Amino acid sequence: MNPNLRYKKYYQNILDIRNGKMFRPEGYFNVYWDMVLANAISAPIENGPGIPFLDLMRQSGLTEEEIGKLNEAKTNSDLLATVEFVAMKLAESTGPDAEDRHTTARQMISDENYHKAKAKIMKPINEVYLLVEKRTVDAVHEAEYIAFISRLILIVVTLFVTFMLWRAYVSLRATLGGSADEVQTQITRIGRGDFSISSTIKVGMENSVVAGLSKMQNKLQANEIERKQAEEALRIAAVAFESQESLMITDANGVVLRVNKAFTKTTGYTAEEVIGQTPKLFQSDLYDADFYDAMWETIQLTGTWHGEVWGSRKNGELYPKWLTISAVQGDDGAVTHYVGADIDITELSNARIAAEKANRAKSEFISSMSHELRTPLNAILGFAQLLEHGSPAPTPTQMIRLKEILRGGWYLLDLINEILDLALIESGKVSLSPEHMSLQEILLECKTMMEPQAKLRDIQLNFPQLDHSLFVYADRTRVKQVLINLLSNAIKYNCEHGTVEVTCNANALKQVRISIKDTGEGLFPEKLAQLFQPFNRLGQESSSVEGTGIGLVVSKKLIEQMGGNIGVESTVGAGSVFWFDLALAEELQLTEVPNESITHVTKVYDHSKQRTLLYVEDNPANLALVEHIIEGRPDIRLLSAMNGNVGIELAGAHLPDVILMDINLPGISGIDALRILRRDPLTKHIPIIALSANVQLHDIAKAMEAGFFRYLTKPIELNEFMCAIDEAFGFTEKSI
Repeated sequence: MNPNLRYKKYYQNILDIRNGKMFRPEGYFNVYWDMVLANAISAPIENGPGIPFLDLMRQSGLTEEEIGKLNEAKTNSDLLATVEFVAMKLAESTGPDAEDRHTTARQMISDENYHKAKAKIMKPINEVYLLVEKRTVDAVHEAEYIAFISRLILIVVTLFVTFMLWRAYVSLRATLGGSADEVQTQITRIGRGDFSISSTIKVGMENSVVAGLSKMQNKLQANEIERKQAEEALRIAAVAFESQESLMITDANGVVLRVNKAFTKTTGYTAEEVIGQTPKLFQSDLYDADFYDAMWETIQLTGTWHGEVWGSRKNGELYPKWLTISAVQGDDGAVTHYVGADIDITELSNARIAAEKANRAKSEFISSMSHELRTPLNAILGFAQLLEHGSPAPTPTQMIRLKEILRGGWYLLDLINEILDLALIESGKVSLSPEHMSLQEILLECKTMMEPQAKLRDIQLNFPQLDHSLFVYADRTRVKQVLINLLSNAIKYNCEHGTVEVTCNANALKQVRISIKDTGEGLFPEKLAQLFQPFNRLGQESSSVEGTGIGLVVSKKLIEQMGGNIGVESTVGAGSVFWFDLALAEELQLTEVPNESITHVTKVYDHSKQRTLLYVEDNPANLALVEHIIEGRPDIRLLSAMNGNVGIELAGAHLPDVILMDINLPGISGIDALRILRRDPLTKHIPIIALSANVQLHDIAKAMEAGFFRYLTKPIELNEFMCAIDEAFGFTEKSI
């Protein structure tokens, strides 16, 4: 035992530092016993907070198990330290029993119990070592595993990055469509404006940069071509702008921006006087605001307006011009400019006025000729019909001659009618009166009219049985005219014992197609192209079939004026199909359809009941014809007058049951005479039938509006004439 108190001091410092009661000073390694005793150094003293050794161990990352072992070692160490301090106390003893005490102290720190106590301290420390070593080995192994995994991940990442770089290279090359140098070369060439070399696009590279550059190159090349074409067009436009047509350009507000030389020459204004102004400067005062509002409304809707208007020159002179105004739109669809172009049509207007006068003269001439031709025809056909039905009956030879006279007369009348229709249509004066009418009713009327002609050649007429609610919107008279013309042709140009098939089919365009199919010889394509030409009978002029070559032309023009279409299909050896379309109409009301079978009733006249007929006619032949017709009716007393004034006097004196009135009378006309008779209370109730050679629709409409009971045209058709007379007599009897 060494009684050196410094050792005890150092030993206590070690315990205090370990237990956190003392700050751990620098040079702490000097506290080892051997160094303390050998060097006789003093223990370092530094003030400050102490930290228990176990806390430091815990902070160093030891586990709780390891800390528990160290805590066990500390507890055992504290027990041993207690023993050692007791031994140190005994070793410090003096006096008579000091040696014994010293011996006891040495025995306490060297006996078996002391060493067992030290072993109990070292055992948990050794276990801590083993735990730390195991943890260290595990950490090393884990680090090695992590390093292996990291290397493996690095290898995978390296391979993945390499693959992605390769893929990026392939994708980039596919995107570029070639190498970067090729792309750079093509960009440089495009930048220089060199479009002469076109790149070859490989398969699968259609969407690459090179392909895009190639498309851009082609587009730039096309733009270059368009630019050159636009420049050429501008040069042409500049030349065209200075044409003979007056041109004016305004902005979107109608302010004049530019005019050409023809404009200044036509209007008398200089360009300086017009630019900055509006078109009101050279407009005439003939049109109101509504006219211009309608004009601009049309421009806004359609982008253009054209028509004939009157303009004003600088000197105030008015002149007619054909004006066209067009709106110019930008890329956004907004109007940017207006272009006005007009042509001075003064000479054309004068020529048109002259043409209209000539056309009116032609129409008047045709109308007059029609009237003049119908007058002798009235006598020819009228007396021929009287001879045909007269008593005694004509001999067979006479009957043959009468049939030829009648056939030629009616044919001449058809020719006159067709020529008059064609002249009216071409002059634009044909009048149409469209109405809602039953198609079935029209077809039945036409069938009744055409059956006698079909029976003469043993032709079978087949008409459809239609729904009575099928209505069309058209002119009734004109539709019948077209149908009769097509049916007549189908019968005339059919083979013997043939058939004529009429069909009607509605379509999605709200139209109905009426087709007339025959079983004739059919037409070659070159002849089909010649149809609907005036006076062209397609080589039938020398045949026995009568015709004028006008009927189809008239039919075509009438159908087109009613808003429809007409056409033909033909097969050589099989026949032809003529068709026309009419607009469908909604059914307005149920219409009674005549029965297909018509019963002819022979009328029996009451000879004891005499009725008076007054005929006002200035033509002796026509007057004589009616006299001969009435001779066969003993129940009728005929009075005649040669002019309207005499007719009025006779009507007032005799109060006839019916008056037959010519329209074109000397002195006052038949219409004027009608009005006078209507004003007289004694004669206002008498039905008056017009009998005239005026066959134009406006003449007929005018007469019917004036108040005529019926309107008959010359030449007289006996059955129609007598039916009208009897109808008028019946009206008179009902009125009494």
